[in-house]
Amino acid sequence: RAIADDNELDLVGLLRVARKEPKFVFRSHTGESTNPLFRGFGNQTDATAEQYDEPVMIRLDTRDEMELRNGFPKDSATLFEYDAIVLDDIEAAFFTQDQKALISQFVSLRGGGLLMLGGMESFAQGGYDRTPIGDALPVYLDVRQPVLTEMKYQLDLTREGWIQPWIRIESTREKEEERLDAMPGFLTLNISQSIKPGASVLANVIAQDEKIYPALVVQRFGKGRTAALMIGDLWRWKMNTPDKNDDLDKSWRQTLRWLVSEVPRRVQIDVESPRDATDSNAAIGIQVYDEEYKPQLNADVSLTVTSPSGQEIQLTTEQDTQRAGRYNTTFVSRESGAYRVTAEVKTPEGNLIEKRESGWVSEPAAGEFLTLVPNRAALVDLAARTGGQVIAMEDLDAFADSFENRKVPIEEIQTRPWWHRWSIFVVAICLLVVEWGYRRLAGLA
Repeated sequence: RAIADDNELDLVGLLRVARKEPKFVFRSHTGESTNPLFRGFGNQTDATAEQYDEPVMIRLDTRDEMELRNGFPKDSATLFEYDAIVLDDIEAAFFTQDQKALISQFVSLRGGGLLMLGGMESFAQGGYDRTPIGDALPVYLDVRQPVLTEMKYQLDLTREGWIQPWIRIESTREKEEERLDAMPGFLTLNISQSIKPGASVLANVIAQDEKIYPALVVQRFGKGRTAALMIGDLWRWKMNTPDKNDDLDKSWRQTLRWLVSEVPRRVQIDVESPRDATDSNAAIGIQVYDEEYKPQLNADVSLTVTSPSGQEIQLTTEQDTQRAGRYNTTFVSRESGAYRVTAEVKTPEGNLIEKRESGWVSEPAAGEFLTLVPNRAALVDLAARTGGQVIAMEDLDAFADSFENRKVPIEEIQTRPWWHRWSIFVVAICLLVVEWGYRRLAGLA
């Protein structure tokens, strides 16, 4: 509901409504081989209905009838289509060992985001200790403690949390502190003894006994990022607020946007615009990955650069000899203004991988404002070509005193219209007299 109107986020849900159970638990009708929980929902053949020994899953907001049809992805090509994974109150035993390793690779190799929400079957209580998923989380799960529910916990931001814009809801610190004071106390908390090196605690909870526990912890893991929200009943925030208050929805939107904000795409464009005012070369690099986010070799890369005047220039690329899957080229800017580059990348078989855009600004005239340090070499060269002289600050007085003995050529430009000269006036009168005389002799006057 929080991101229903967000055009840039698509949340695909896989909801488990019944666990994986032995066959004899579900059997009710004679000869029935499918799960009776699916009775009445369309075709009940063995090929389409969930079996007794499979969990009952419901798919939410999938793009078609095939997406996640077989449950949680079992291969990298399917899982790596997504940008982030949110695990909520699901035990580690739900995943196979290969799926656990796949989720870890999704973060470290794919560069995706992983968020685990607190609950009765999350973190250590869910058996994630000593698993690839637990290794990716920013908190240690070496001590399995029961989820604390005997007291209330008040949320509070840490110093690192205050400087993160996606954590805050209000525009000022005073309003944010008022919001935190008005938040209800939470009753479910997953306890972690410590955080991992490199992790950051963005929010704590303060228990009634004055003890402080981590509530929101984040860290970088490989190419991606992971987050642990230790609170299991965050929904109480919405329950104890007015109906028109959407702080919880806003918090979910900001959290999910942060989770996917730096996730790499299969095609990435890196434009290194020229820094030197005299250099007009822009280095363009295209990094291409395959479905498993390994470097894509022999890709067909088409580049189109649109100049400030609207002219389109086609460029060719060359494979980088040092980095696999990278294609480089150079563009020389002829105009001042904004340039846009469009990359269309296809597989060697001709299938479109992705179409991406980027750009840069070329403004050589603004090069002199890049630094406040005088370019003495350029000044000396300019003085030599124009017959001038570069004077140091300490020599300025001596230079001024030398004006009396210095021969300085004086040039003055004067403008004199021809019609203001007497000779031109006399010539004009003479021509008029000659014309009048000729007319008289010829009988024309």
